[in-house]
Amino acid sequence: MKNDISAIVIPNLWPQLRYAGQRVASFGIMCAFTSYKGVASFVTNLQIGRMESVLRRMSDKELTQIGITRSEVKRHARFLVAHEYDGL
Repeated sequence: MKNDISAIVIPNLWPQLRYAGQRVASFGIMCAFTSYKGVASFVTNLQIGRMESVLRRMSDKELTQIGITRSEVKRHARFLVAHEYDGL
């Protein structure tokens, strides 16, 4: 018995492949964005730590001249990095 070749239906896979490609691209973008945020957070925390270290090495007289106390060093370091620090 012969099969009629016109009766065989070939599924159209392009819509499924397109959808799968979009999902893979979306996942890749999400991973890249998450990695970027993690690295940016790490760098910011590193800068804050360095600024805090510099401020902690200052004498009480020097701290008074810039208008902070020793207990305010951590808060001031965060402020400097977040708002005023120009990356030098």
